[in-house]
Amino acid sequence: MTDERPRDCGHCRHFIDDPQDLEAEVEGLKILSSAFGSVRADTGWCKRWDRFCTARTTCDAYSPRTAEIL
Repeated sequence: MTDERPRDCGHCRHFIDDPQDLEAEVEGLKILSSAFGSVRADTGWCKRWDRFCTARTTCDAYSPRTAEIL
């Protein structure tokens, strides 16, 4: 069985897009209430590169999320 999911940040184990997890990961974000805002869209935090990126971004450090993370 092969994994047919796209190899983008939205499917990567390094990508954090859950609002509560984002607020815990990025210091000061909770003060702004930005993690729950609609303007964030599909933006998340890449733990590998320590930066914001969209779920559609790709890079060579891709590692698929495990079933329990999805």
